[in-house]
Amino acid sequence: MLVNFNVAGDLANLLLSYLDANPLVGDRGAELDQLRIKLAHYNANARMPFVDWWNALEVISRLYGKPYIGLEVGTYIQPNHCGILGYLSLSCEYLAEALQRFERFQRLLYEGNAASTRTEGGVITFSWPFDHGYSTRESDETLISCLVSYVNMLVGKDSLRPAKVGFVHSKPENLVPYSKLLGCDVEFGCRNTYIAFPLSMLSLKIEKADPALRALLDQQAGALLDVLPNGDLFEQEFYKYVLRAMQDGKPTMDEVARYMKISSRTLHRRLEERQLVFKQLLKKTRQQLAQQYLKEGRLTLSEIALLLGYSEQSAFTRAFKAWLDETPLQFQKRFRAAK
Repeated sequence: MLVNFNVAGDLANLLLSYLDANPLVGDRGAELDQLRIKLAHYNANARMPFVDWWNALEVISRLYGKPYIGLEVGTYIQPNHCGILGYLSLSCEYLAEALQRFERFQRLLYEGNAASTRTEGGVITFSWPFDHGYSTRESDETLISCLVSYVNMLVGKDSLRPAKVGFVHSKPENLVPYSKLLGCDVEFGCRNTYIAFPLSMLSLKIEKADPALRALLDQQAGALLDVLPNGDLFEQEFYKYVLRAMQDGKPTMDEVARYMKISSRTLHRRLEERQLVFKQLLKKTRQQLAQQYLKEGRLTLSEIALLLGYSEQSAFTRAFKAWLDETPLQFQKRFRAAK
């Protein structure tokens, strides 16, 4: 059940951003102040139980007298509200890449029901099943509104609209907020919550890419050259695309070659010329980055696992123990004790 799952602690700051921009006074303001105190306890590395997330949205909806509060809250979304997912989306070149990253890393924001994608009829549809039970109206509407607003922010526009949206909850009396904030056909009483984007949007370039974040990715790629002596330009490019392939969850030679716009055979030959082996390089890359991330202490184990291209945290933990004969947490604890 969803009550046993969590959302990212970063989302508490999304709610705080809404409250800051829409202050209330009197008794309602005092109640909001109490909510602020609770939300302030969550930080980037913390997880917020779904029950607390639902309750916070319900309180805000009640105090503002807006059943559709989630639609408004979603318009305040910023990259820093999305944790590592926001960081990765700003390093993408095209919207298609950013949406792929969302599909892969979404559980870092929302645990439980993960969206599946389907492409047909000129649209790509993200649909959330109810394997772990249904969420609330406020939560579902926040999610959809966040996606619409975030897509517009990434490509530097404010007029992009989904092709269609569907909600599980029943049709409300007031449909004006849906027309105003979503700007598309909205279906209610659906089996699943879903959002469909026109395929034509996928080729849009990310206009809000953060140069600092791009530089950080390049810096990470450069740091990986330490695993090899005398890294040349080819190796720098190679490591940059190994990072990208890991973030996409496809750290294979074929995928890296595709990113580099060369054949797998050519990549193999160029590595062989340098007496390098892809699998060994991937292992060293993962090991070095894992240690770097654990020493920095900014990412959770789940985030590190996904960034390194593992499908599950348990797979990362097993690999790390095979490398260093200790778990990631043991390594991190030992490093902190030695500082």
